[in-house]
Amino acid sequence: MKTSGKKLAGLRRHHANRIIKTRSQLLEALDRMESSNTVVVPSGFDWSKMTLAREAGVNINTVVRKMRTGEWSFPEVNDRFEMLKEKRGRVMIAPDAKEQRIIELRREVEKLRKENRQLALEVSRIGRQVLEERNRANRMADYERQNISLREEINRIQQARSARGGGRV
Repeated sequence: MKTSGKKLAGLRRHHANRIIKTRSQLLEALDRMESSNTVVVPSGFDWSKMTLAREAGVNINTVVRKMRTGEWSFPEVNDRFEMLKEKRGRVMIAPDAKEQRIIELRREVEKLRKENRQLALEVSRIGRQVLEERNRANRMADYERQNISLREEINRIQQARSARGGGRV
């Protein structure tokens, strides 16, 4: 019994250390990406969470995973990533008006994509609610039909008893 307790404690320590190590890997990868001294990803990389995961040597789900509360698993990493990505986007200054307009339109497209994703999630959520309510309404209609049928049966029984001259049993 003591051995399994020791094993469990060791396993918990291992997992606690694993989270610390993963956070460290992600922050180091962000440092390298910020300074453009990446090790895994070639220079001129696209700022995405997939690129961050590759540079850190972790699975993409590690970067984008959320807890049950809706918080990021590594909020400081995600916040810093978004800040660096935004900072990088602002630094891009086009030499002429056409290129500046292209950059602005790309930002607008990205913003609309994010909004579209949010709207799609909302439509999906509302669709599920509509289906649940429809199912509930169908169940209620079934219960009402059963109640009507039972009332009719009770009335027939009462009429049959009163026709026989018998009272209630």
